[in-house]
Parts: sequence; C-alpha cells; structure tokens
Amino acid sequence: MKLTTLPKIGLRNVKTALSVLACILFFEIIRWGQSPFYACIASVICMGDSVENSMKAGKNRLIGTLVGGLNGIIFIFIYPFVPIPLPLLVSLGIVIVIYTGVLIKKPASVSISCVVFLAITTNLKGLTSYGYAINRIIETAVGIIIAIFVNKYVNFPSRDDSLSE
Repeated sequence: MKLTTLPKIGLRNVKTALSVLACILFFEIIRWGQSPFYACIASVICMGDSVENSMKAGKNRLIGTLVGGLNGIIFIFIYPFVPIPLPLLVSLGIVIVIYTGVLIKKPASVSISCVVFLAITTNLKGLTSYGYAINRIIETAVGIIIAIFVNKYVNFPSRDDSLSE
C-alpha cells in the first residue's frame, strides 16, 4: 500500500491567513464596533501570487467598491423622490453601475461594483444606509492595504535559501 504525500501549506496560504488575522486585529484595536467581514474578504481576494497581482486586484476591487458605493449613496438619496417601484429602480441602478464601469474603462471592477451597489440598495434602512455604504468602502480599503502590505513584507526563507549562506 502506497502512502500519498500531502502537499505542503504554501506561502500564499499563510500570507492570506495572516492578512485576515491582521484585518480582524486592526478592527479590534480601533474598536470599529462592526464586523471586519468586508476587510477580510478584500484581503483574501487581493492576496495574489505576487505583490504586483495583489496591487492589480486591490486597485480593481477598490475602484469597484467606490463606484458601487457612490452609486449606492446617490440611489439612497434619490429613492424617496422617485415614483418607481424599488425592484425596477434597483435594476436601473445596475445598468448605471455597469455603464459607469464601461465609461471609466474599468471592466474588471464592474462585478464588484454591482455587488456593492446591491448590498447597499437591497438593504435600505433609512439614514443608516449611508453609514453602511461609507463603512463598506473604508473596510474594503483597509483589507486591500493590509493584503498588499502582508504580501510585500511577509516572506519566509525557502528551504533552498536557508541551506545557502
């Protein structure tokens, strides 16, 4: 009977876990009072196989979050004054969000823009929706920054490096 060797836990795996830990601890330290969920998601998604790929993913995620968040804030503001049923208005908003991504030539940011817009507009709770939108943008930015920082500065010597001096 042949035993199969399990693969080792890779550096990207460890860095991803460290960036999630850093997000959770950061929000605990500053006593954010809310879940660090969106920061953790951003750090997981932005942890690439290189710093450059992390920067690229982070940039797309941040642009998408800003586009979706700002459109969501505008939506919250105009919603009470528009005599269109909410489902139709949200659908129209999706068209605008996607079109915004096309206009600014950031197609890689469109899907996250839509997710953020929907998270804001399908959870309308009065004025707290503004706070939700702003917190969502801040938390995502923190997660992106932490992922890039961890990817850039956390390195462990490989076995080959530790053998050669």
